[in-house]
Formats: sequence, structure tokens, C-alpha cells
Amino acid sequence: MLPVRDGARTIAETLASLQAQTWSDFEVVVIDDGSTDATAEIVRAAAEDDERIRLHRGPAAGVARAANEAARRARGELLVRIDADDLCRARRLACLVELAAEQPDAGILASCVRFFPREVLGGGTLHYETWLNGLLTHAEIVRDRFVEYPLPNPTVALRREVFAALGGYRQGPFPEDYDLFLRAAGRGVRFAKHPDVLVDQRESAWRTTKHDARYGLDRFHALKVEHLAPELRRLGRPLAVVGAGPDGKRWARSLAAAGLPPTWFVDLHPGRIGARIHGAEVLGYDDLPRAAGAFFLSAVGRKGGRDEVRASLTAAGLREEADFLCVQ
Repeated sequence: MLPVRDGARTIAETLASLQAQTWSDFEVVVIDDGSTDATAEIVRAAAEDDERIRLHRGPAAGVARAANEAARRARGELLVRIDADDLCRARRLACLVELAAEQPDAGILASCVRFFPREVLGGGTLHYETWLNGLLTHAEIVRDRFVEYPLPNPTVALRREVFAALGGYRQGPFPEDYDLFLRAAGRGVRFAKHPDVLVDQRESAWRTTKHDARYGLDRFHALKVEHLAPELRRLGRPLAVVGAGPDGKRWARSLAAAGLPPTWFVDLHPGRIGARIHGAEVLGYDDLPRAAGAFFLSAVGRKGGRDEVRASLTAAGLREEADFLCVQ
């Protein structure tokens, strides 16, 4: 599935990386979503030399609708995503086919990723890459589902029946790929990730995620709250937010707006302990027994903080997923 709009700068490279696959039994369904540049001409020229490439043009309807259209037109049972500015390594499809056979219960597959060009990457992107590539098992992926999107979207492959059961991508004021993932996780879909880097993801100023408001941090946060709030309501437990800094306060405000005001904050800072923030008392870690029965959300954003909180809560006898979750 290759939805594209105005991808003339890079789509020839993307198509070439697909044509170089060691697994040859595939098709490339390109949905040109209202391009005004030479995208269609480039794809059409490639299709003349390779019948596996199929181009379909339509009006600008958005990436979610374009991807859904690609899935509708695809004939295979494994729907593999790629964007028009990213590159597949030669073994990508072969590895995904093997992974699908090895883990037949996994409905959504992915792989590790490498961002490029390396010379333009900042420390934040490299840290994000390390985090993405460190989540390999289903349990690790689901555990961090409210931290960020744990599956690099250009690496994803979906079984057709799972994609159909989820209703495909939703079009809305939010990142459609992360929304699909959260809906899948909420329905108990199993995930699998190949440990090798199979996709090189391009970082560029013209990438949609850089300028489209749907991919802003505020939209990611709102989507997390939308999906997490029903889970918390079903638990019916008082809430405690770990971290009384900016991230924790933002989560407290959002949860209160959703009718789930936290009862406590938990923080290390001695100047905060005993105070009240947004009506919630701030406890120290030594005071955790006072919040017995609470469900904890760790919203500590500083580097390394998540692992420290995870270790502290586990040492206190709390179980991740059952008693606490990490969010960002």
C-alpha cells in the first residue's frame, strides 16, 4: 500500500527499493492522492517496465482514505505499508512473510527502522529510533502504547482480515496510523516486530508529519486520552499521576476534562510533596501506601525517568498494566 501526494522528489527511489526485493511475489498499489507534480508520470513509467506496479489516481482525499483505497484494490492477504519517501531493504518482504508464518496469531507486523540522512538527525530523533527498535515483543509494544506509536508506520504490515475487522484507517484530526494501532491494541490484536532494520525512514522538511497539524504533539496527546479514558473508567479505581512536572500536569488536566480527575500526584521533589496541584495531593514515594488501590499513570518525561519510575513502582509491588501504565 503506497498512498502518495506530490512525491516526485523521492518516489522513484522508493519504487526501485521495492523492485529490488528478494521476494518477488508482490504487487505495489500506488494511490495518487491528488498530486500536482510529476508523481503520476514517474509511477506510470515504472509500471510500464514492471507489471507488479499499479497506479490509481484520484482527487485529494487524505492519506487515510488513500491507504484504505490501496487496501481495497490490493489482492494479497498481507497488506504492507510504505511511504513515498522511504526505502525498503532488499529482504523486507521476505522477512515479513517469514514472520507472518512464524507468528500466525500476530495480526499486525513491523520491523526495526533506521532514520536517514544521519547528518541531519538530532539527538531526539536518534533517541526515538533507539526506543522504537528496543520494543520487539508483543508485551513490550503494548506496554508502551500510550508513550508513543511503537511501530514505525512505514514498516507496518497488516493481515487483511485484521485490517477489515478494524474498519481500516479513520479520517480525522489525528494521526491515522497511531489511531489504528490503539484501536487494534484495544481489541487485543497481537503484534510482532522483526528485530532487523528493514526500512530506512527519511527525515525531511517536506514530510507530512512535519507540517500537517494532525501529527502535532497536541493531537497525539488528545488521541491517547481518547483511547485511555475508557480503559480507566472500566477499572473504576482512583487515579494517581506519577510526576508533578509539566507532563504530569497536562495529563491531570486532560483526565479531569474527561471526568477522571486524579486523586494524587506522586513526585520526588521535596518542595512539591504535601502540596496540592489541580486539587490533588502530592505524595512522596514513601507515601505510596496511602494510595493503596489506586491506578498509577507514570508521566515522567525526562530521559531515563520512565525506567526509574517503572523500577520504583515494581519494587513497591505494583504490576505494570494491572496497577500502572507509562504515558507520555
